[in-house]
Amino acid sequence: MLFLLLGLVTGLIGAVPFFVSGRRYLALGAIYAAVVALVCSGAYYLSPPTLVNPLWGSVGIFTGLAAALAAVIVGMSSEGSYRNGGNRSRIWPAALLPALCVALFLGRGCTGCSAFRASDYAGMIGQVEERVWTQDVQPKDPHHIRLVPIELAQWLADKQLGEAPGAIGSQFQIDKDRMTIQMIKGELWYVAPLDFKDYGVWSSSGAAPGYVMVSGEDPHRTPVLKFDEKFAFTPGAYFGHDLARHLWTHGYESKGLMDYSFEIDDEGKPWWVVTVYEPTIAWSGERVEGVVLVDPTDGSTAFHELGKVPGWVDRVVPSGVAHDYIAWHGKYAGGWWNSVWAEKNIMVPQSPTFIHGNDGEPYWVTDITSSNEKDKSLLGLMYTNARTGKSVFYRAVGSVDEAVLEAVNNKVAFKRWHGASPVLYNMYGTMASIVPLLGESHTFQGVAIVKIDNASEVAIGDDLPGALREYQKLLGSHGVAASPDIAHDRKTAEGKVDRFAIDVRGQETTYYVHLKDVGVIFTGGSDLSATLPLTQAGDTVSLTYIGSDEAVVPMMSFENKSLTLTGTVPARPARR
Repeated sequence: MLFLLLGLVTGLIGAVPFFVSGRRYLALGAIYAAVVALVCSGAYYLSPPTLVNPLWGSVGIFTGLAAALAAVIVGMSSEGSYRNGGNRSRIWPAALLPALCVALFLGRGCTGCSAFRASDYAGMIGQVEERVWTQDVQPKDPHHIRLVPIELAQWLADKQLGEAPGAIGSQFQIDKDRMTIQMIKGELWYVAPLDFKDYGVWSSSGAAPGYVMVSGEDPHRTPVLKFDEKFAFTPGAYFGHDLARHLWTHGYESKGLMDYSFEIDDEGKPWWVVTVYEPTIAWSGERVEGVVLVDPTDGSTAFHELGKVPGWVDRVVPSGVAHDYIAWHGKYAGGWWNSVWAEKNIMVPQSPTFIHGNDGEPYWVTDITSSNEKDKSLLGLMYTNARTGKSVFYRAVGSVDEAVLEAVNNKVAFKRWHGASPVLYNMYGTMASIVPLLGESHTFQGVAIVKIDNASEVAIGDDLPGALREYQKLLGSHGVAASPDIAHDRKTAEGKVDRFAIDVRGQETTYYVHLKDVGVIFTGGSDLSATLPLTQAGDTVSLTYIGSDEAVVPMMSFENKSLTLTGTVPARPARR
C-alpha cells in the first residue's frame, strides 16, 4: 500500500501546476495526477525508494520532475491561448512549484558541498591510530593463507554446479556478486548462494535449493554444494519475495540499506546480512548504524546495532564505506582549499582487500598512495575493522598491489599465466604479498611471493611450500634486513656445524647450515657473510634468524668464530 500512497503523493503534488492555473486545467490536472500516480507507483514497486535521504530521495526527485513537466504543458497551452487573445500571466503560478523544487534540491545539495563541509567529510573515519608495520598486523607464519582468488573460486563453483546431479545448473545460477570469503570453523571459505535464473524458474520452484562453498585456502579441494535449503527470499526472487522489497515493506522503508551479503553463522545456518546506514552530510556521509539479519527461508528479520553485532558476522562496514571514509580523510584532512590548490599530503586509497587478522577480526586492507596518478609506491596501509569501523594506519614503504601484480605477470607471462588477488603477510619479518598464479582457463598453477620493498624480488613455486622455500633462498641470498619492529622476534643460535651443504641453481648459490643439537636448518647466501662459503663441519658459528615454526629458516647474520681474521696482510721477509 505504501507504494500506491507514495505514487499518489507524487501525482497530486506533480499536478499542482494544473490546479493553480484555472478551472480549465482541473480535468487535465486530475488525469495527469492519475497517470503519474500509476506510473510512479509501479516505479517505486520495482525499485523501492530510500526514504532516509533528504526530500525522500527519488520520491522527491520524481515529484519535482512531474511538477516541471506539468508546468511545461501549462506553459505551452497558455502560450497558445495568449496568441489567441488569452492571458499569459497564467504561466507564472504553474512555474512556481518546479522552481521551488529546484531551489530546495540545490539548497539541500549545497549543504553537503565539500567546500563547506570538508572537516565533516574528513572526520567520518573517526580517530585514526597510527603505527609502524609490525608483527601484530599479520602472523609471520600464517596458518590460513588465502591461495584461492575470487576469479578461481567463481570458476570452481560454476564447474561444480555444472556437474551437480539433477541438472540444477539449468534452473539456478551462482550469485557471484554476493560470493564472500569468510572464516567458518577456523577455515577460510568462499560462500555463494544459488539464485533463480528467471521468472519461470521462480514461479515453478518458489525456492532456491541452497549455496556452494569453495575453499579459500586449498585450490585443489572439491567445492561443497549444500542443497538442503529452501531460500524463498533472495535478490533474484520476484514480487514480495524480492529481498530488497521484502525489507522495504517490513519496517525498513525509512532506513538506508546497502551491501546485501551472504554469511554462515557458527551453527552452519545461512543468513542475509544487510548494512543499515543513515546519511549525515546531505545525501552523502553514510554512517553505519548496524546490520539487519534476514532468514532466507522465512524472511524473518533481526536488527543489531553497531557494536552489538554477532561475532560470526564479518561484514558490518561495507568496502565502499571504508573506501569513502579513507578517501575523504586523505583528501580533506588539510582542509578543502588544500585539496584543490596546494594538495599537500594528499593520500589516495586503492581498492580495499578483505582479510582476517591474527586476532581473528575481519579487516578491509587498503593501500595508500600519493595523489600522483602514476605513483605505484606505497605510503602506508589502512586497516579498517569490518565489524567496528575503527581504522589503523600503518606507515610502510613498498609497492601497491598493482605494482606487485605487474612484477609477477612479467615473471610468468611467457607461460601465459597471471597473478590474482595479492594478500599481504609478514613473512620472516618482511612485508610480502602472496599471489596465486592462474592459467588462461582459470586453473591454479602455483604461488608467487613478492617482497614489498622491492617488487622485482619474486619467488615462485608450484605450491605454497615450494614458494616459501624459494622465498627463504631469496632472503638468505641477500640477508634479511633487521629493523626495530621485528627485534622482539630475532633469535640467536651458536654452536658447532655438523652438516654443511651448497645448492647451486643457475646463478644463485644457497648455503645450508645445521648446528649440533639445534633442530633447524639455516639458509643464506655468500653476501650474508664472507666467511659463510668457507665454513665446514666442525666450525663454531654464531647466527641470528627470525623465530618461526618452520624447520628451514633464512639467516639474518652469520659469523664463523673458527676463522680468525686479522684484517692485515703479514709483512714479507726482507730480501738478502
